[in-house]
Amino acid sequence: MRSPTLLVRLSGLILLAGLVSSCRSIPAPSARPAGIPPPVIRFILSFDDGPSITKPYNPTLAIMNQLATNDVQPGAKALFFVQTEHPRGGGTPEGREVMRTLAAEGHLLGIHSVSPRGHVDHRKVPPEELEARLKSAQTLLRDITGSDPVFVRPPFGAKNAITQTLYQKLGLHMLMADIRARDGLIYGYKASLFRRVHIRNALIEIWHNAWQSPQPATPLTVILNFHDVNPYTARHMTEYLHILVDEARRVGFTIPDKPFFEGPQALKEAGLCRCIPLQTSSVTSVAIAHSPLDPLCHAP
Repeated sequence: MRSPTLLVRLSGLILLAGLVSSCRSIPAPSARPAGIPPPVIRFILSFDDGPSITKPYNPTLAIMNQLATNDVQPGAKALFFVQTEHPRGGGTPEGREVMRTLAAEGHLLGIHSVSPRGHVDHRKVPPEELEARLKSAQTLLRDITGSDPVFVRPPFGAKNAITQTLYQKLGLHMLMADIRARDGLIYGYKASLFRRVHIRNALIEIWHNAWQSPQPATPLTVILNFHDVNPYTARHMTEYLHILVDEARRVGFTIPDKPFFEGPQALKEAGLCRCIPLQTSSVTSVAIAHSPLDPLCHAP
């Protein structure tokens, strides 16, 4: 039998080989049409799987502190999709205190997992049970924040007609992401070794689609997905902010003075215009909610 250490090393080598190969084929941004200014881009920062309750270093609070004090845009606000019943997170008094702290600092809380079993696919929960747990999560977040949560990001991005109809019934809007940091999918490793490449490739794809927009000079709202339980992400959050802005400029986007949202109401409005509409088809996983260039997705 192979040892766990050997298996981890082998998986790491396979992961590294895949990441290196991904670096070899970065597409070039297409030239923009003559006479049309480059698109302006703004970012919604979002985090899944928290809150963390680890001590003495708490990744969720470390991210919150860096968003407040970073040198790109101090005071940036984010959307945290929380696991409200996780026995080592939101289901504990410590986790709920972290959520209160986030809300008090002006960040938005959305619903992620609602099961005490952890990261459970909503489609695999009986509809009656899922509805009851979502209602309980809504009540909890209402008590913590003083307002009803409006966003849901189901585990794994998994959805079907039943879960979407239930979200709509409860007044929840499904919000996915355009760019994933891939910091929640690396088992045995906390680092995202080629984070700049992943982000640049995603921005180039958005750039290629930008000219389909009838208003390319109007700011585009692009959603980022991180994981606030990952200590590597937490320790490098300010670096991630620099990467986002630097790579967006390299691709050709115009970056406003404030590329991130700084108030919960503006963040909420920008998120609502990016939510997935109700569909009847079943989709297993969603990497991009829909084109970020839908006219409804332009934010002032």
